[in-house]
Amino acid sequence: MDEVINPQLQSWAREHVRRIGARIRPAPVSRRRRLLIIHLDGVPKAHLEEAVRNGGMPFFSRLIRSGSWLMDDAFWGSPASTPFFQAGLLYGLRHPNLPAYSWFDRELGRRVRMNSPRDALAVEERLGRGPGKSLLAGGGHTYFSLFQAEADNRLCMSTLASLEGVARGFKHEMEGVLVARTRGPLDYLRSLGSDAWCAATECCRWSRALHDWRHEGDFLVSRVFLQRLGWSFAHTKVLVDMVRGVPAIYLVFGNYDEVAHRRGPGSAQALAELTRVDAYLAELYAVSRVVEPGYDIIFLTDHGHVASDPLEQRTGRRIEELLFHGPPLPLSETVARGLLDGRPLPVEGSVDRREEEPVVVEAGNFAHVYLTCERAPLEAATLVARHPEVLARAIRHPDIGVTVVRRGDSAVAIIGEGVYGPDEVDEAPLPAEFSRRALEDLLRELPLMSSAGDLVLFGQALDKGGTVGFAWEFGSHGGLTRTETSSVICWPRQGPVDLSGLSHCATLHERLMEVYGEESRPVAFPKVVAEGP
Repeated sequence: MDEVINPQLQSWAREHVRRIGARIRPAPVSRRRRLLIIHLDGVPKAHLEEAVRNGGMPFFSRLIRSGSWLMDDAFWGSPASTPFFQAGLLYGLRHPNLPAYSWFDRELGRRVRMNSPRDALAVEERLGRGPGKSLLAGGGHTYFSLFQAEADNRLCMSTLASLEGVARGFKHEMEGVLVARTRGPLDYLRSLGSDAWCAATECCRWSRALHDWRHEGDFLVSRVFLQRLGWSFAHTKVLVDMVRGVPAIYLVFGNYDEVAHRRGPGSAQALAELTRVDAYLAELYAVSRVVEPGYDIIFLTDHGHVASDPLEQRTGRRIEELLFHGPPLPLSETVARGLLDGRPLPVEGSVDRREEEPVVVEAGNFAHVYLTCERAPLEAATLVARHPEVLARAIRHPDIGVTVVRRGDSAVAIIGEGVYGPDEVDEAPLPAEFSRRALEDLLRELPLMSSAGDLVLFGQALDKGGTVGFAWEFGSHGGLTRTETSSVICWPRQGPVDLSGLSHCATLHERLMEVYGEESRPVAFPKVVAEGP
């Protein structure tokens, strides 16, 4: 079958396909080619390259070393976060107005988090794409994405907002799971119990060492129910889907991302998740080679993770306290002049203080600062006139590396005493850890992103690598470092589409839609028949 998987796994795949195929109905929709996208959430490019070199992910290493697969860098646009990426990949949106994983939504008038089903549904409904425009339209399935994107199943964040809908789809979601399971119930329960005990013990040690129990309860629940039960279930369901012939499947493995946030991207716990996922990848690949007419598989990452030192741990204060409390600081004339850009200081009338309640959203190693609840974001000249002290505190604090604000119909970055527009980024004294390409892209995107803060702050780069983080986490993404903004995509060398040189996630959508979209010419495929032993 293939030199990258051993004979035992090949035999298992044939038997697995034969057993499932005898018990389930084929999918009602067929296409010229079938697609499986495997999204390795948050895995840094350097980790995958190292796994290829040292065999830390044995299957993935053999796959790339075989020469039959290509692995290329990809840049998806700013910000380097999952909501922005999935809106581009699934819907083809270049400017989805998704500034982070969590932000203050000016239209909804409240904070939103994309791990809230209600918020994910509200955001997806606002994306405003017509029917048939999604990569998954016309019979596709998705697992653990944020958006349903016209998929036929209901295993994503936005669909969980309707318990009635989840209940209606329960029978469909369970189809084939029992016959496809790869472990017996008792063996699985013993393993789950062992994993739960180890996770609980590790959470206790970690919390005692830091003298902080924040997030540990949620993290423990995530480790047991999402990372063990959830992704195991999703993996099994995708095996069933491939046997049925579901035309397009999108599977998100977020276990590394979950652990990297809480323990750091280079921690032993996070790296162990890559080894765990690698075993899943091998099984998915083996089945894709047995079913007829087979699946084209694409592996990709949406962003990297950079180590972050929480600001609160470094200073004893959160970013909101640093910005709004303390002795008055004057805004330097140099910065004020750069922000005004030859314009006169606007005359400020009376301001309704009810509209002046600030909101700060700590989004990782960057933060969105909303100085007003007005629907329209504030522009640089208004900030100079109305909030010079907040600007001064942000610019002068040693743990804040870059401050970004809107200026006119563009945006600028304040670094030190300099103000730099998108065409001036090459002149900026940016630390080597940061990506100039990502900063320039963000400055062009911010005017189109009304949900972003009036100020967007990025943690300073650290000498030991990584950045300062504003949230209480030890691995961050969404910022401007090279580690966060450099992604990876892998595809078969003999595949029907070239995925090299990608510079935006919407471009990836366009290339894939040409070959795998609903409008690609359908053909009638026979029921799957497994190869003989």
